[in-house]
Amino acid sequence: MNNDVMLLLPAGSVRLKGILGKSLQKTTENRLKKIDYKLLTDAFRNKQDADLKWRGEFWGKIVRSAILAWSGCKDPELKKLIDETVKELLSTQTPEGCISSYPENIQLQGWDLWGRKYAILGLLRYYEIMEHDPEILQACKKIMDHLISQLNGRDLNDFGDYFGLPASSILIAVIQLYKHTRQPEYLQIAEKLVNAGCCYLHNIFTAVELGVPPAQIASAKAYEMTSCFEGLCEYYRIRKDEKLKTILLNYYRMVRDREIFITGGGGLKDLNGEFWYDGTFRQTELYGIGSLGETCVTTTWLHYCDHLLRLTGDPTIADEMEKSFYNALLGAMAPDGSGWAHRNPTPLAGKSHRTLSSTQIPGFGDHDCCLAQGPEGLAMAPGYSFMASEKGITINGYEDSSCTFITPSGAHAELEITGNYPCCDTVSIKLVLPENESLKLLLRIPGWSKTAEIRIGDSCYLPEGGTYFTLEQRWDTETCIVIKFDMQVEQVKSPDQKNFSAYRRGPLVLAQDSRFENGKNASDEVYFSCKAGNRILCDYASAGNRFSPDNTLQVWFPPENTGTGMRL
Repeated sequence: MNNDVMLLLPAGSVRLKGILGKSLQKTTENRLKKIDYKLLTDAFRNKQDADLKWRGEFWGKIVRSAILAWSGCKDPELKKLIDETVKELLSTQTPEGCISSYPENIQLQGWDLWGRKYAILGLLRYYEIMEHDPEILQACKKIMDHLISQLNGRDLNDFGDYFGLPASSILIAVIQLYKHTRQPEYLQIAEKLVNAGCCYLHNIFTAVELGVPPAQIASAKAYEMTSCFEGLCEYYRIRKDEKLKTILLNYYRMVRDREIFITGGGGLKDLNGEFWYDGTFRQTELYGIGSLGETCVTTTWLHYCDHLLRLTGDPTIADEMEKSFYNALLGAMAPDGSGWAHRNPTPLAGKSHRTLSSTQIPGFGDHDCCLAQGPEGLAMAPGYSFMASEKGITINGYEDSSCTFITPSGAHAELEITGNYPCCDTVSIKLVLPENESLKLLLRIPGWSKTAEIRIGDSCYLPEGGTYFTLEQRWDTETCIVIKFDMQVEQVKSPDQKNFSAYRRGPLVLAQDSRFENGKNASDEVYFSCKAGNRILCDYASAGNRFSPDNTLQVWFPPENTGTGMRL
């Protein structure tokens, strides 16, 4: 039933030790392990969303983040917290099977279905990764069966806000549950949602098929719309209809080309940066575009890219994910991982500063949707970095890390990467096998690397950027592969034809930070800094990381300072 060309490795297979790995450890210790999980389950027990809000989303989002983080570290304290909160949530299930944070008389309204979706997704992730307990699967079935009885033949896409997009995004939970149970009524619900287009205004999938830009589809609510397309990815895995695949790729390309900023984030127009609004072309504007870059959009974009990477094996999609990981996502996290930004610095073409999210629903703890989603995005990085592929392994990420995997013969193999990537341009990959064996390695050569050099002993290869370089051979029990990437600083022109310029080095977007002005040196507070033209710049993720109005940053520079795309 799974037609992916790349597969995720089992939990615990990958340990990241570089920037992403250390950041994930920080947010695990200082955020995920500090949460009052009982507060989250009380929302279901006491039906606290009588005001039609979204308290019900937080349990699923946060527990999903915690489970994915645990899969990369196997922390026993974190596991205990997860085990306890899963049991606590199950104890809120009514005899009829309902797990909802909404009082019965207003269920299905507002964000009720959205919250139920995340509850199911949290339980299913626990079932898939942590404990294959039939009680969990039975609880999910009861939730869905109760929902079907409540609908009484009505369409799911007729409910909720934003023309039904949040409610309809339950599609992904319905399909995942179908994959585990093969209950035909679940597939029927999914088919109705897909045929209706996950919206009561118009069919969003047909709109994408016809080439309608994302900013003109339904409400253009970026996070919720992309969540519906995530569900379509799962539906495609069941139906394997090439028309669906075309729609999925069309949506990816239109979002990439019309909505994603140079930082790999997206979303703008309102105060919190939550809508598609032709953001690629508006990212240099100073006024009238709202705020830029809801962190929920970044994380959901990463999820969507992950689906398509596994479905297609396209290395340029891995490039997009890398850009989002190291820039928009890391840039939204407080240095100690305890907090996350909802919206990112705005504007990018003027001096701005970072602001941490505040309490989204007064009286309900220090919770915010992006504070819940930021750790989830980071926790995806280990799964992205190494993937199983036909006859071997694919390496997408190159930061310091280790990976264990099973070879085609069934042997246990190890990979270790060192080199301080992405701050340094050369990485060493050590492959260790119990005995000589034939194996295929796919090495991602990023599109930003105009040249690359791979050395294995006396052999040298010069692969093209934007490809996977395949090494299929019989390997010794221990082999060292050295890759040198082209990490010259590159000046890039803005896509809006206004001749703004920005700077990149490898996957890192560079920014001007106020701490470096007037000859000051703040290199000990950033991951990377260098001189570009007459400026000292640092990596975007570190720029403004004091989260203070007096620590400003700027990414795009006005025309009088631009060149013609020179590399420095």
